[in-house]
Amino acid sequence: MALLKRQRDTAARSEPNLTDRITEVLISEITSGQYKTGEILPPEQIIAERLGVSRTVLREAVSRLKAEGLVSSKQGRGLAITATVRPSILRMHAASADDIKQILSIVELRRGFEIEAASLAATRRTDEDLAAMREALHGMAQAIESDNVVAGVEADMHFHRAIAQATHNSHYIDFFHFLSSLLDRNLRVSRTRSARAKRGIDAQREHETLYRAIAAGDPELARKYARHHIENTETRLRLSNQLQARPDQAREAHPVS
Repeated sequence: MALLKRQRDTAARSEPNLTDRITEVLISEITSGQYKTGEILPPEQIIAERLGVSRTVLREAVSRLKAEGLVSSKQGRGLAITATVRPSILRMHAASADDIKQILSIVELRRGFEIEAASLAATRRTDEDLAAMREALHGMAQAIESDNVVAGVEADMHFHRAIAQATHNSHYIDFFHFLSSLLDRNLRVSRTRSARAKRGIDAQREHETLYRAIAAGDPELARKYARHHIENTETRLRLSNQLQARPDQAREAHPVS
């Protein structure tokens, strides 16, 4: 019996999406009206058996419910419902350097946000906003020359932050602050891989073109060049990932001098 339990636990841990699915099932039950605030859930063992999962998987799902603020542990009573509506707090996780799929999903998110931000910035930017963008462009140029990835990321973030601030829309600015934690990791991966492939200069030219469109006060042109930059970022990431997966081709494409 103990061996069977260990096998079940191992199988459950080997399926990374199982905890996600169980978490969503429990959230759906809690938010569908089955329970009332303050109500005590059945014991974990009963829930695990009902859902056909191990206690290990269920405990991981419960920890996520606690993080969502939907349940809490009551001493001697078990799990109590603390909310029956999912909190309207946006939670996202930064992608790891080797998770190209997740990195690209963040690029897609950037596309929708930054295209419209650039358009608004083109119609609302002030001299101060433009000065902040120029300063960021200068910082990125220096970072490329010195091969300083960290400085390049900081300057890149400064540039995109300046565009968000140039919208003069507090919601855009607030969302950028939220997005920046994801964007920082995304930019580090993108810049590191671009530096290896010597394509950082291409990204810099795209930033400069976008700046000129915003400075000219042309929202459609700003939208066009923002899209162009994000789509090229995606292309560079995909190509870098392919070359890393096939090192022989990478050496041919970018021979070591």
